Amino acid sequence: MAPALLDRAETQRRLEPLLARAEGADLVVLPELCATGYAFAGREEAWAGAEEVGDSRFLEFLAGRCAAHGFDVVTGFAERHGDLLGNAAVLVGAEGPVASYRKLHLFHREKLYFEPGDLGVPVIERRGMRVAMLVCFDWAFPEVWRLAALGGADLVCHPANLVLHGYAQRAVPVHAQINGYFVVTANRVGRERQLEFTGMSLIAGPRGEILAQAPDHGDHVEVVQIDLARARDKQVTPNNDLLGDRRPECYGGLTSPVEPTR
Repeated sequence: MAPALLDRAETQRRLEPLLARAEGADLVVLPELCATGYAFAGREEAWAGAEEVGDSRFLEFLAGRCAAHGFDVVTGFAERHGDLLGNAAVLVGAEGPVASYRKLHLFHREKLYFEPGDLGVPVIERRGMRVAMLVCFDWAFPEVWRLAALGGADLVCHPANLVLHGYAQRAVPVHAQINGYFVVTANRVGRERQLEFTGMSLIAGPRGEILAQAPDHGDHVEVVQIDLARARDKQVTPNNDLLGDRRPECYGGLTSPVEPTR
């Protein structure tokens, strides 16, 4: 779907019928920065649209929809925390916010508004599932996808505002396959100021299969049933396990800083 830039009431109006169509699901995933839109003119606009997780009319709205329809929601969220701004994902239930993640890898002009995340990659036990959250450009960094797997995630919720055609949509099923879990990438659609979003939200399975794929334009709701046992079976052959065969003693170079390319 397409949030309305800095117009929470209009975004909520757009969301109402879409959320109603997902009734019967356990978990709904919405795009990155769903509460505010994305193409801020400057930090002042980002700050004006942001809210605190514990004091948010948008999250209160989602909690009400969770209570009405019986599901939980993961949404993108511009988060004020102290004097800082985070590009966050928040898991919301009928009782309100349950858990948060702050985007670790900021994309392009986001670096002008937001602070890089500082909450790691938490895995939350919810409704019998183990859920992790990542946001948009995190798709490019296999380290965070592996952290979700090591934390025991069955499912990674990935709110996104993707503008690079096809990049993440090709990468996400690979991350799902090499970590052996499910991934829901919820990408927004439409145009906002100078940006054109690529849509094509998807749900990928533990063998890299695409279980659902949205078009590149227009609103889309799809509910897919998943088997958590498939995400918990990391065996590739009788002698190989995706996590058990890791060689952490050989991976020290992964934490070595490198100079950015120019």
